[in-house]
Amino acid sequence: MSIFAKTTIPIVLMAVVLAVASFFIQRHLIFPAFATIERDSARDQIDRVVRRIEAQLETIEFTVYDWAAWDDTYEFSNDLNQRYVTSNLQPDTFENFGFEVALIMDRNGNSLWAGVFDYRSGEDIIDRTESHQSELLAAASDYTENIDLSADVDDQRISGVFPLKGVPVLFSMRPIVRSDGTGEPRGFLLFGQFLDQHRVNTLAEQILMSFELSLPTETQKGSDNSHYQIKPIDDSRLMAQKSIYIDGEPALNASTEVTRSISQLGKSIIRYGMLLFVILGVAIAITLFIVFQITVVRPIRDLRTDIASITGSMDYSMRAQIRNQDEIGALSRDFNTMLGLIEANNQELKQLSETDPLTGLFNRLAMDKKLQQAWHLLIRTSDPLTVMLVDIDYFKAYNDHYGHQAGDDCLKKVAQILQNAAKRDSDMVARYGGEEFLIVLPGTSRASAQNIAAVLQQHIPEENIEHSASSVDSRVTVSIGIAAQVPSPAESVSELIGAADRALYQAKENGRNRIE
Repeated sequence: MSIFAKTTIPIVLMAVVLAVASFFIQRHLIFPAFATIERDSARDQIDRVVRRIEAQLETIEFTVYDWAAWDDTYEFSNDLNQRYVTSNLQPDTFENFGFEVALIMDRNGNSLWAGVFDYRSGEDIIDRTESHQSELLAAASDYTENIDLSADVDDQRISGVFPLKGVPVLFSMRPIVRSDGTGEPRGFLLFGQFLDQHRVNTLAEQILMSFELSLPTETQKGSDNSHYQIKPIDDSRLMAQKSIYIDGEPALNASTEVTRSISQLGKSIIRYGMLLFVILGVAIAITLFIVFQITVVRPIRDLRTDIASITGSMDYSMRAQIRNQDEIGALSRDFNTMLGLIEANNQELKQLSETDPLTGLFNRLAMDKKLQQAWHLLIRTSDPLTVMLVDIDYFKAYNDHYGHQAGDDCLKKVAQILQNAAKRDSDMVARYGGEEFLIVLPGTSRASAQNIAAVLQQHIPEENIEHSASSVDSRVTVSIGIAAQVPSPAESVSELIGAADRALYQAKENGRNRIE
């Protein structure tokens, strides 16, 4: 006998009593619960909008960081060389990034280069810089005062929204420094996106819901009202609103309409409850069947579907949806807890498989994968990829003379120095062989890599690791081979590594403790 049959037969005998009780429960307990769920659902909907705008801003901030902390931009802010404009400041470049607004200005607020482009007026890109530049420069200049140039380089930024010709612009701005974050800031770099109706429609398609954005009113500025506003429009719709805060200030108001399907379902249940009171046992049996399907069978079926989806994809970062606050919900939570343990174990195994246990750096297998990813990315951006092979001079003699424990300590110290040389998030260091290390510097020229290598050659001997078995110095030294090129589909990563290996071999042949 099924669960439904076992529970329905005795309950039907109590149909009359349950009819009255059902009406009371639905009217005073279930419907308020539906209303609460509906408001929570509306909050979730508007939070999806907020998270999408925040993700859009993170993309802008990441790109601004990459361009502002760049030797080429730093040089351009000083000499305004046409080579930089031709290579980088083209409308097609910003169209690929999805940015319509770009500005480079000096410390005094003077424009060094500006671009405002319209990609949607037809097949050709329309340059609207001349009509927008003065207003753009004025808006950007107001924000430069809020950038603390004495802060850590990662914190030297300002993001937000300002109107440009009446259209909100989502932007981020940073001071212009060298690639390694040093140097007196020579100006500021700003990228932005118009949050016009076309952009809103595009974002709405991505999150599968419509919404609207507006600038905050004067009364909202300076306030700390980040609460949700859920207001009924009519019996079938709710309006959900929330302010989007950027750097502690209200930057945008987001709103969306949500259908009140949950409340309507609650009202329908109440009407069915009244009908149950009239038709007694038969209607109760039908209603119990529906309720049982909704509260037990469907959640179990949905949970089973979730489990099948997760186990089928083997993606243990997914979670089963908790649809009920009951035993089925508890079962879902327990299942999610188990998934969390599996995910944590998988992450630990992944880390162990990608990390050299002695130095804590990437191992060769992990670096090969990440190097391939960087190669394909830089094919699209046409930026250079530089690698350095670093070899500890006469390390076998060091091991033979001082012992393997001392050799391990030496490797750890050298690895730490190399890791500290990788200043940017995109830079990577790996233990590539016994005493051989690989440093990958995406977007770094050979000249910049030469400077980094020179610093390494200075710092490693300064560590004063004794090496009396070396014929080049009484301290541990390294030989470095450098190779750089702009990736292309016609070439491969292995060719770049081979070039660095040949350079390292040449450094050893020329006496070691050298850079080639």
